[in-house]
Amino acid sequence: MKTFSLCVLLCSSLTAERPGNDRLWEGIYAFYSYEFQKSVAILTEVKSNHPEHPTVHFTWAVAKWLRAQAYDGIEASYDTLLTALDTIVPTYETYVETFPEEPQYRLYFAAAKGLKARVHLGKKEWVGVVMEGIKGYGGVRSLYREHPEIYDTYFPMGILNFYAGNMSGFVRFISSFLGIEPDKELGLELMTTTAEKGEFAWIEASQILVYIYLWIEVNYDKALAISERLVERLPSSIYNQHLLTESLISHNRLNEAEEVLERTRAMADETPPVSRKGWLPTLKYQEALLAFYREDYEKAHRLVTQSIDEFNTELDTPLGYSYLLRGMINDLRGERREAVDDYRSAILLDNYTSAVREARGYLRRPYTLSVQ
Repeated sequence: MKTFSLCVLLCSSLTAERPGNDRLWEGIYAFYSYEFQKSVAILTEVKSNHPEHPTVHFTWAVAKWLRAQAYDGIEASYDTLLTALDTIVPTYETYVETFPEEPQYRLYFAAAKGLKARVHLGKKEWVGVVMEGIKGYGGVRSLYREHPEIYDTYFPMGILNFYAGNMSGFVRFISSFLGIEPDKELGLELMTTTAEKGEFAWIEASQILVYIYLWIEVNYDKALAISERLVERLPSSIYNQHLLTESLISHNRLNEAEEVLERTRAMADETPPVSRKGWLPTLKYQEALLAFYREDYEKAHRLVTQSIDEFNTELDTPLGYSYLLRGMINDLRGERREAVDDYRSAILLDNYTSAVREARGYLRRPYTLSVQ
């Protein structure tokens, strides 16, 4: 399953004249399409033939990490990522010292240092996210101030601004102390700039914005607009199709959502076994959500229970919403004790999504159709 990530921070000043660009893009599109073996092979080739290319080392590390997730599992992928970073960080450091006038090397040097935060994010080690993220944040912020026309630099700053602003008071204090502005609105503004103006990082920025608008800030209109653009421009991405399904359901466009869900399931069936094992419970949750909207509560309960029992992905956003949905169905069935257990399970995930907030509300007052 595509995971919530900091990957593919690609500099907007990357020009068509740079040797290796066309082949590099083949590798990038391959990992967005879950063709991980192909992606690593292509990027390894570009890395060997064009080692001076600013983008290739970072992208190669991300591709190896995603391939490890797909074939070896989440924990093994962390080791793969950290090993790759041990290789590319010194490489970028050398390029920065040798070509100090080249902003792309500084960008990817900072991004590579900050990418360790992604491991902490997967483990929900929030202080670690900030502590590792700040290692790259300072360099990207400096580059942003010197080259505000490089819109892709706005993206990593926006991520840290938003997540620091969304966390506890202690984490916000630590963030401010370390020089990060814990400001959700600023973070959204910066990421939106990249999504609208970035030449390459617009893909990742757009995906994260949809995630935020669907499951944290709850702005379904913005989520749908961005997810439609993602699918239009990159239809081979399973994750983009997944985001569009959820966005359509949120607008009660159920027949369209069902069509996209079927397409997503067919794409997931073609992924490596570990990826498929991660995707299927999440897609089963969306099928349950469709049944819920159609008032087929027995089907929704059966499917969402299967989704919970089979859940097997790194980030637990779908699991939280599965517990929330089953709790709501249990309330409708008059099974209040079971509903309370589900709401408490959602809250215990502590993943900063709206599912946690809604579950707290339904602990105080049972869910009824009148509160939809």
